[in-house]
Amino acid sequence: MGCSNILRKYVKIAILAGEVSGDVQGAYLAGGLLNNDYGINVSLFGIGGEYMRNKGVKLWDETSRYGSVGFWEPLKFLPNWLKIYSRVKERILEEDLDGVIFVDNQGFNLQVAKFIKKKRTNLSMFYYFSPQAWLWGSSIAKQVKNLNIKILAVFPKEAEIYRDSGAEVYFVGHPLLDIVEAKVPPEKIRESLGIKDELPLIGIFPGSREQEVRSLLPVMLEGISPLINREAYFYIASASEFTYKLIVDILEKSNLYLPIISLNRYDYMNASKLLIMSSGTAVLEAALIGIPVIALYKLSWLSWNIAKRIVRYPYATMPNILLEKPVVVELLQKDANPTRLRNTIRELLYNDKKLEIIRNDLGKIREILGEKGAIKRAVECIFRGLNCIE
Repeated sequence: MGCSNILRKYVKIAILAGEVSGDVQGAYLAGGLLNNDYGINVSLFGIGGEYMRNKGVKLWDETSRYGSVGFWEPLKFLPNWLKIYSRVKERILEEDLDGVIFVDNQGFNLQVAKFIKKKRTNLSMFYYFSPQAWLWGSSIAKQVKNLNIKILAVFPKEAEIYRDSGAEVYFVGHPLLDIVEAKVPPEKIRESLGIKDELPLIGIFPGSREQEVRSLLPVMLEGISPLINREAYFYIASASEFTYKLIVDILEKSNLYLPIISLNRYDYMNASKLLIMSSGTAVLEAALIGIPVIALYKLSWLSWNIAKRIVRYPYATMPNILLEKPVVVELLQKDANPTRLRNTIRELLYNDKKLEIIRNDLGKIREILGEKGAIKRAVECIFRGLNCIE
């Protein structure tokens, strides 16, 4: 794969992520690249957010607050993304980069890839958390293949469909297998929340995007309001500094007090009997810990009807897609309402047998995702692609 017989000992790489989930995964990958076992000196640039910056990536721009769900909803942030796109193009031409790593954010990143193919043909491109071709169809896989992007696949089905398209694919596995781990005993978490009786603990994870938090958290709060401190204790998890402020504002308007946590999210998940979440990466994290989830998902009427015609799977959450059955309870569109949520909580909360069946099913996901070591394998593939190692 290398372009020279001389192995590089110093490389400059751009990591292009989008919203918070991409920022998080970009940060873990950045840590692996900067602290590699090969003695390679790495400089990292790119776009993302606080997580990537804290790992040592020199950001060209902040993007983590511009995430949205749907087809026309992203138009709200179009002016911001156009400015970022212009800045990224300038940097790609100015910086003496050796490679670019795309992380999710397919609408933006594929446009950047097209620009690179025209203007920087010698620049190696990698896709980490590539467009979900097994959901959207093989045409997107062929598009990625034609752009000469190397795929660092995190899901087995992802690797399969991209290989079928003729793309250069490396199945590295999912990094959450290395990342997701509860370390603090549940009783310590309950103590930290001041819980002294036997009522169950339920976590609220309203998402990392402004759109999700604003649309779903009020529904979640109205749904749980009659249950708070009567049938269960609740906490809310914040994904970033930005969402923390949103959560505080929504709680004040709802005239409710609930503890907000920003750290040790896996410990809090593990201490919970049940989790209420927006559909996203957090649902897969919860599944790996083995905690049952009620996932809410709501789009505009237009985006929902477009999605129904395009998406090939009947499920919205990754655990259900991987297991090919409805293990995570999904409340979609009209079902994502306070009454339905409250009834579903009660159906699960008092049915230990059903909860045990769900936990057993979730336990199969680790086997599907493969082995630990995804980030190390991804780093190795990137260095081989950049002719740093043989």
